[in-house]
Amino acid sequence: MNFATRTPVLLLAGLILFSACRRQGPPQTEPGVTVGSARLPVAAAEAEQPVPKVPVERGESLASVLNCNLDLDVNEEQILVLRNRDQADAQLRIAVADYDSVRGAYARSWEGTTSATNPRLFEISLQDLVGDHNQEIICRGVNASGELVLDVFRKTPSPTGLGLYFAEICQIASDGSIEIEEVHRAEGYRLGQKNGPSYPIHAYSRDKASENLLDRIRYTYQWQYQQNRYVLTGETRMPGIVVEEAQLRELFSDPSVEHFEQYLAGPWLLSGSPGREEIILFDPEGKQISIYSGQVEEIYEWQTSFRSFSNRLYILAANESIASVRKRISVEVVALNTIEVAVLGTEEWDRSSGRYLKLTTELQNDLLADSGLKQEAGGPPLRGVYHGTEGAEIIFDPPRFTWIEAARQYSGGYAVFRLDRDVLYLKGLDERGLPVGETAYLLEYVETSEGPVRVRRLILTPGRLGVHGAEAISEKKLVFEQREAEPTP
Repeated sequence: MNFATRTPVLLLAGLILFSACRRQGPPQTEPGVTVGSARLPVAAAEAEQPVPKVPVERGESLASVLNCNLDLDVNEEQILVLRNRDQADAQLRIAVADYDSVRGAYARSWEGTTSATNPRLFEISLQDLVGDHNQEIICRGVNASGELVLDVFRKTPSPTGLGLYFAEICQIASDGSIEIEEVHRAEGYRLGQKNGPSYPIHAYSRDKASENLLDRIRYTYQWQYQQNRYVLTGETRMPGIVVEEAQLRELFSDPSVEHFEQYLAGPWLLSGSPGREEIILFDPEGKQISIYSGQVEEIYEWQTSFRSFSNRLYILAANESIASVRKRISVEVVALNTIEVAVLGTEEWDRSSGRYLKLTTELQNDLLADSGLKQEAGGPPLRGVYHGTEGAEIIFDPPRFTWIEAARQYSGGYAVFRLDRDVLYLKGLDERGLPVGETAYLLEYVETSEGPVRVRRLILTPGRLGVHGAEAISEKKLVFEQREAEPTP
């Protein structure tokens, strides 16, 4: 295998190792020292929310605000998400703030009620579902019964002839999932020359009449111009797989969300997508989902989960730094240690999907062996304290390390790999045990005896991992020594 293939595998293997480090407990870091990028406080993220252009009325509380352009004019509109201040489980309402050119101020032009009740799990997006180049307001959320709901509002002439006005054209609730099928639209639509086909909407529910927990029913809704709304046009029974593995039978028969989350816990490797290296790390205990793709790391707050089907978990998550960036993550178990994952953002381009394999111990070993990459089992026995000639110290406690200098210290996971030469690979971990930075050193290890003292010397040269293997990026060498008395015969 050439280095172009082996190098990303090395990075993946490093993540495998560091996920094991996380299970041994969080690293001990010096108080006040930040390792890697700082986490944006929730208050700061919320402070970035747009200021409403119209006042909130008595009895209302403002859940969120979305700046948008609903009619392609020169003035921007706002969509306000409102809740009843006195009734926590009341249905959420949305209001459109439109600019009134006569009065020279913004005013509420329309209000509508959605099926959703939880503002934290509420999401608004704009999309042309009908195909006539007008954007519908699409609201997703969860109702008081715990079902997923979809409400769609379409622009329509105002009864007064003034301001933007909308009408509800679709309202769906499902105990499974709700998906919009984005069918192909021709070049003429994209150029604005003609209308395109409307998007069907599918709602999936478990087939309660079937003994197989994986059997489901798909309800299809199509746009009907005559009725000015989406109408149920078909029901399709979809037989599920017959599960043989006892572990999966137990998982599918247990309706608890917690059982499914624990099944997902740990790292999963993207499979069958050449050129795309990705790991998803599910951390139900820490309520986080981390996605590692190449050198990019995304961390999401795991807000809530739903058992949409016996073999599917539906997750709502928000970016830990920018709370307004939300993802809908659908995880479907297709076989033992194999899942299908779809990560959906609010924009059409912000979507990805793939099949992932659980990084079991056996798969980790196979991954390293198949790549020609291995951790040197008989290599340098890096354990204990090594003192640097410039005052720094490294403490190795496999698979963890702590690097101590006069002004700082940081901890993480480490590994020694053989590429075209020995490499010491360090990955810093934050206080939650998540990777925040990495460093590679070309490693020279020398072990000698000076009388009754065994001397182990590490010579570290800063390096990087490239398509041609490991290469030095500096001429400076860091020297660390460990001195230990020879055992008495």
